[in-house]
Amino acid sequence: MRSVLSHCLQKAKAGYGKATYFFQSVRQDMTELSPNRNHTFFGYYDKTPFSLDNNLVLGMNLESNLGKKAYIGYFDLCNENNFKVIGETNTWSWQLGARLQWMPNQEQEVIGYNKIVNGKFGFVLQNIHSGKIESEYTDPVFDVSPDGRYAISINFARLYNARAGYGYGNFSDPVADSLCPEDDGIVLLDLGTKSRKLLISLKSLALLESHPSMKGAEHYVNHILFSPSGKRFLFLHHWHNGGKSYTRPITTNMSGEDLFILDGEVNLSHYTWKSDEELLIHTSKHPYGTKFNLYEDKVGKKKTIGIGVLKESGHPSYSPDGSKLIVDTYPDKSRRQHLLLCNSDGSLIKEVGYFYSPIEFSGDEKCDLHPRWDRIGNMICVDSAHRGRRAMYIIKLRNL
Repeated sequence: MRSVLSHCLQKAKAGYGKATYFFQSVRQDMTELSPNRNHTFFGYYDKTPFSLDNNLVLGMNLESNLGKKAYIGYFDLCNENNFKVIGETNTWSWQLGARLQWMPNQEQEVIGYNKIVNGKFGFVLQNIHSGKIESEYTDPVFDVSPDGRYAISINFARLYNARAGYGYGNFSDPVADSLCPEDDGIVLLDLGTKSRKLLISLKSLALLESHPSMKGAEHYVNHILFSPSGKRFLFLHHWHNGGKSYTRPITTNMSGEDLFILDGEVNLSHYTWKSDEELLIHTSKHPYGTKFNLYEDKVGKKKTIGIGVLKESGHPSYSPDGSKLIVDTYPDKSRRQHLLLCNSDGSLIKEVGYFYSPIEFSGDEKCDLHPRWDRIGNMICVDSAHRGRRAMYIIKLRNL
């Protein structure tokens, strides 16, 4: 009897959440981008899906589940939001997608994304107008430098074993038996010459200002992002030990030297570069709670912003002119994901709205909003599963 009542209560809460979402959404200037009943999404929050002229929006339409085919294409906002398929891949994850992105200096015609190349995890550059694959690489890419010359690659199979919602499970990890291998870590790719170089090994990270919790721990890296100038990049060094997880943010230059640990005392997750010298990072440490701290690279100074506003973990991004900040939240007790528009100092401008998150979209298959700015700061693109499937939504900010 108790289990029946519990089930009914859960259904009632779910129904209430959906009803309140739709009541809220009719007050927003929002457009759904979804060509069919399949899941449609973009992926992470650190890249914009908008073309340089803001008319095309990149997306992925899924045939089935993880490891299955995903169609790569774009929505034409000037042509009834029509979705044009231009490619496909079966190396993608629920959180990072296929690292689909517009290539720097070619943001109207060339895209890059991960797919299998010659039987290996790889990366391709494709012209969206001709459909031609212009370059292929036998390394998957996490991030591309702002000038389009270089890319950073990591072991996505190892990432899958550590966090299935982020890595790719198509192939086994060749160094799975090693806790901190010397021949695996962060790889620099020259996209012009196709040369590759191991910049930073996991072994070297385990020895860098080593902490007692690192002894006997399994190490990996995730969340790599170039600075605005491309002179440095930040990555998260993770290690698991005794059922506990640890993370520290590290910046480095393009030669893999001059490594700087921004903070080794707190738990960190989502971040964004504000400038070449400043990074905004979500941090938490018991008993001080969740904060968003602005760190000064290579100095270590930090200050908390958005006190009383940015109280939960979320994915932050600055507007193109740097004057505003968009941040989402994880689902609250009513399964609502909130979208907050703030000034650059974290003070609240307005809650843009909230989205109901069905309980089945949890764990590795969660659907975060991952808000992403357009090219001029007038629109936000989010992924949401409030209708029972993933879809992309464009929210216009001009009325806010």
